[in-house]
Amino acid sequence: MDSLINIGIYLTYIMIAFGALAAVGFGIKKMISNNQNTKKTIYTVGGLLLICIISYLLASNQLLASYEKYKITSATSKNVGMGLITFYILAASAIGIVIYTEISKVFSK
Repeated sequence: MDSLINIGIYLTYIMIAFGALAAVGFGIKKMISNNQNTKKTIYTVGGLLLICIISYLLASNQLLASYEKYKITSATSKNVGMGLITFYILAASAIGIVIYTEISKVFSK
């Protein structure tokens, strides 16, 4: 029974990898075919990488004493902190953009 479960898990991994590669491949193909979209895509990905780098630099690697029983390292703590700060920045940006769009619609009429 265990071998059937393992085969199913490996098959799932292969299908997920194939789907991810197909999505990235079609995206790159579409990006290459349109030069104007290429520039926008590079700026967008660069902005996301910049936010991730800033978040990593702001994240703390301090550990609480209670985390030792879960075998959490300072690097893991820093990565989790980076993910949380990245989420906060992107969520605040999205909310700010929506508010700006709605306010600009009110004043443009």
